[in-house]
Amino acid sequence: MARLSRRERAKRRREFAYGSLILILIAMIATFLFYQFTHRSEGFDPETLCPVTGPKGHYVLLVDKTDPMTFTQKTALETLLKDLVERKIPEGYLISVFVMGEDYKEASKPLVEICNPGKGDGKSELTANIKQLKRQYNKKFITPLMQQMQAMVSSQSAKYSPIFEMLQMVSLQSFQRFPMEGERHLLLVSDLLHNTPELSLYKKLPSVEDFESSDYARRTFIELKNVQVDLYLLFNSPQFQTDSLMDFWEAYFEKTGANISSITPMPG
Repeated sequence: MARLSRRERAKRRREFAYGSLILILIAMIATFLFYQFTHRSEGFDPETLCPVTGPKGHYVLLVDKTDPMTFTQKTALETLLKDLVERKIPEGYLISVFVMGEDYKEASKPLVEICNPGKGDGKSELTANIKQLKRQYNKKFITPLMQQMQAMVSSQSAKYSPIFEMLQMVSLQSFQRFPMEGERHLLLVSDLLHNTPELSLYKKLPSVEDFESSDYARRTFIELKNVQVDLYLLFNSPQFQTDSLMDFWEAYFEKTGANISSITPMPG
């Protein structure tokens, strides 16, 4: 074999170097594209901020405003809401906020219903705009929820307190509208003293068996299967808010398929 000239050898070395550089660039681009594909953010609905595949879990907050809250109760409620939206609701989870007034029909839809879009924690700057995610989190998630505080309280006492009807609306408008395999939580802020013409817990506390067999119970039947319930008790009428009342509600929620996780007295 004839020996290559010095010029030809130099040319071969340049071609080898160029080829190696091109291969390295192709490998780098392929690695970057693979990283983007495997770490890209999940698509979400621009209105609800929920994943396009649906919410991963569901929190429902129901606040009873049929009695005026004291200053301390309002402060405790605001703290509860802030803790809920800023720390407890995971990314991709839906929160629905309801209030209960004298007429449950007027409050049958949530005040606000939105998913936690996340604020970029754990994401890479290569695949996500962290600053934009934080702005969206504060502007479209935290702010709209905290702005509902005024709508959650009333300055006057209502004639009726339709807790069973309102729970039915919450079941229909939230939990049944968004069936999912993820966690489901109901946070109920109330004195638990249902009061309508058909049934008043101020007058007589029935046994769960008697209540369950009544026409009224059949009309207001709900299913809350696998829902974790947290009760936040407003002590508006302590003389009626006895251990027997708590036992009634525990048995009631058990009949619906739910489970009471906690009963927390609200300050004030």
